[in-house]
Amino acid sequence: MPRMGMGMPLVSGASNAPVTVIDDVLFEDYGGSGGEISINYQQTRINTALYSQDASNAIWTKTDSAVSGTLYEAPDNSGTANAITGSANSNAKSLAQNVGILAGTTYSVSVYLKKQNFGFGRVQATDGTNTYKADFNLTSGAVGTNSGLISSYVDTIGDGLGGGGWFRCSITFKATAGSGSASTEGNTPGTINAFSLSADNNTTTNVAVGGTILMYTWGWQLEQDITTTPYMPTTGSEARSTTTLSDTSDVWDFDGANLMPEADPDGEGIWETGDNIITGFTNGSTYAFSTLTTSSTEITSAIVSSAFAGAASNALTLSTGDVVTVAFNYTKTSGNDLRVLFASSADGAASAVSNTVNISASGAQSHDFTITATGTAYLQLGTGNSGHSINFAATGISADIFEITPLDV
Repeated sequence: MPRMGMGMPLVSGASNAPVTVIDDVLFEDYGGSGGEISINYQQTRINTALYSQDASNAIWTKTDSAVSGTLYEAPDNSGTANAITGSANSNAKSLAQNVGILAGTTYSVSVYLKKQNFGFGRVQATDGTNTYKADFNLTSGAVGTNSGLISSYVDTIGDGLGGGGWFRCSITFKATAGSGSASTEGNTPGTINAFSLSADNNTTTNVAVGGTILMYTWGWQLEQDITTTPYMPTTGSEARSTTTLSDTSDVWDFDGANLMPEADPDGEGIWETGDNIITGFTNGSTYAFSTLTTSSTEITSAIVSSAFAGAASNALTLSTGDVVTVAFNYTKTSGNDLRVLFASSADGAASAVSNTVNISASGAQSHDFTITATGTAYLQLGTGNSGHSINFAATGISADIFEITPLDV
């Protein structure tokens, strides 16, 4: 099945053609009850965080903090990053913006953070009633304490961009409050926040930080989806990015009831391999679960207390730039977050060769992983950075490689 981003509306590129929406792909039937069809893809993303790289604007509320008048080198190498300074007291130092939040909707919040005198940053959102948050180590890039999230995610900004030391920190959550009473989009007011922390899960600072730069911020983004997308800068209005891909070649047969994909004749690389590359899991060779029960592509029980542990898949041959979508049903019985990544060995706690996703709550999961090193790798499910105790099951685990990097839409 062709793949696009999840959960976004599609619009027709044709006038009155009958359409069927499947996995965010719009199929336009030009053959009536049968024949061949062409395909239009269209997806729009919206960044609703305003003045996304200007924290000095009055739309950003500074609590026991201020924004330096000097601009600094940002991850895009422009001189547009803000420095956040702290007041001389022990209150939490934060930056916040009021936003519209709709109950039952999934949101992703992301911001680029870089440490100065404080080594941790918190990304947080509220829906008017509930709080969703994660703490990020701005030295190692590890995710620390978090709560209320579907997942948390961190990207290290490499190659010395912005002078080095930048991390794109993201949280994804499903709002449970909000009833449509305010804001430009008719949603209940919520907030997006960043806190500068002296330690994981610590929002107090000592009184000696008055006027001292605590951290740098740039590139806020709030979007309705389960994944973050490439950054879209905003000023006084939201930013939109629409990607459209049309394929008018005869690559699909339609018999009036069933779609039957043929080969990719033009080498466009928009088709997935269709094969699950995961065949099974074993306990970490060095860092193992105290109890691990598996069956083919399922982990029916994994338990460990107060120790690093991981289950590793069969060995996979992957290349730098490969994008692998991992999906499974997650059931958390107790403990801390589940940490999912592709690792360089099967020892249960090996170095990552992809981005890392930390999962807090039970539910259906689907996450994209970008491979950063060519060679043998293993899909690893194990204990996370917020604690080393967990009891969980993961069923129906699949991993699909796409022929090119999926469209950033």
